[in-house]
Amino acid sequence: MKRTDAIRMHNEEAAALSWAAETAIEPTRGWLLDAANTHQAMADAARLGDYYFDELED
Repeated sequence: MKRTDAIRMHNEEAAALSWAAETAIEPTRGWLLDAANTHQAMADAARLGDYYFDELED
């Protein structure tokens, strides 16, 4: 997977989960926000070269 693809994929997942959390009720809202934060962290890690889930191509 290319680094740009990993960044884009995780950013899209974070955005979708955040959007879904806007109308969700607890405990689902908390889970969605946690998942969004995780995907944003994975996008940041891919951007910084600290992505350990898969080998990324530049």
